[in-house]
Amino acid sequence: MTKSIAIIGGGIAGLSTGIYARMNGFETDIYEMHSISGGLCTAWKDHGFTFDGCLHWLTGSSPESEYNKLWQEIGAVQNRWFHNYDRYSQAMDKEGNIFNSWADIEKLRAEMIRLAPGDKKHIDRIIRDIRKLMKNDLPAEVRISNLLRTLRALRIIYKYRKPVRDLAAGFTNPVMRNLFLKSFDWGDMCSAFVLWTLALFAKGDGGYPLGGSLPFIQAVEKRYLDLGGRIHFHSKVEKIITEGNKAIGLILKDKGDIKADIVISAADGYSTIFEWLGGKYVSPSLQKIYNSYKPFPPLVFVSLGINGTYPDTPHNLNFDLKQPFRIGPDEIESLFFKNYTFDPSMAPPGKCVFTLMISTNFEYWKNLSENREAYLAEKKRVGEEVIKSLGQVFPDLPRKVEVVDVATPTTFVRYTGNFRGSYQGWLLDKKALSKQIPQILPGLENFYMAGQWVSAGGGLPSGLITGRNAIKKICKKEKVKFVTSRD
Repeated sequence: MTKSIAIIGGGIAGLSTGIYARMNGFETDIYEMHSISGGLCTAWKDHGFTFDGCLHWLTGSSPESEYNKLWQEIGAVQNRWFHNYDRYSQAMDKEGNIFNSWADIEKLRAEMIRLAPGDKKHIDRIIRDIRKLMKNDLPAEVRISNLLRTLRALRIIYKYRKPVRDLAAGFTNPVMRNLFLKSFDWGDMCSAFVLWTLALFAKGDGGYPLGGSLPFIQAVEKRYLDLGGRIHFHSKVEKIITEGNKAIGLILKDKGDIKADIVISAADGYSTIFEWLGGKYVSPSLQKIYNSYKPFPPLVFVSLGINGTYPDTPHNLNFDLKQPFRIGPDEIESLFFKNYTFDPSMAPPGKCVFTLMISTNFEYWKNLSENREAYLAEKKRVGEEVIKSLGQVFPDLPRKVEVVDVATPTTFVRYTGNFRGSYQGWLLDKKALSKQIPQILPGLENFYMAGQWVSAGGGLPSGLITGRNAIKKICKKEKVKFVTSRD
């Protein structure tokens, strides 16, 4: 008899899980709390503008990439045009010094030497290791045929397990040090991520799918539905039902019990383990992960619909503020924004979208949200501060803004349920790099996890790979040959 799988969450991890489950003959039902698929891979429309909360680039955009073949399996990249950036970003300090982190490696090297000729030795080490990663990228699946390449990549990643601030400290030139940090700093994130991303851009494998997150996730949803999968929206999980230390179904809010042979959570890790399962299946090592690992910081996500375009401005720009402003306990001294002029599908003709991600304090917004009037007033103020600050670089911009949208960490929690409003799961710092997070829980059968909470570093590839791996594990247990296909 065909076994049934209940999948919690309709984001990229849940949909990928469902697709591979259907390919291998399982009955599948996805239970999604929101009214649409996508989870964190989403965008929303306002007065003709599209505000994208997810996709900046896609690992595996090149047809030659191993990841591209996996994206084809879930229907994500077929008939999709990609825009390859000419640079990762542009950074500008208060004195007007500019650093372009070019995608072309020779241009990147020349740019750094222009700013810091005395740091040529440190620069050449970085460039050399980016080139090595271009040749020895981490594969989607480790096999005997790619083992040597995998080991070479891991050697470089381990070498750069330190955060960007430590790598930036290797520059003796203070201008280069500051601009490098401004361009790439992700807190305690391993600097290996920066080199890996620059390697992707350099070989044309980190392109942006034109149209952004919505058409991307809609294509994946279509693939799942075409394979015969089912999705149930407005279906919020309250509990995972267990019996004899086996997962046997779900309790949904206002919808009662759902029975299944296998349960897979592609949703928030904390909610899954400590709320829906009551913390009953936690090993000391897993408890340590949730006690000590750092999630990606919560965000204030500001989107602007602008009556005008900025074709001469890079797609990413980071600049210091002449007049910093505060959000709760934090002083905002610089802004990093994305300019979507390069993608005309995001705005009406002659207009464009800017988005900004600002790290913030979760408790501040959580407490503020209990007073709706104060919460809305603070969102409005933050939007105004951002527009005023952008006027520092673009004097004409403040009067051109037609639409302002401000999402806070509580917005992320409301729509996705993610722990403390984190937008990408566990930060890939030195600690997280050294340990693999399990997809199964000790003592619980017929239960698996997928998504960014079982793969530090987050991103769309983690959802794809962990969903695929969950079904491979199930097939092995059920003695079913794991198969895949491309549409």
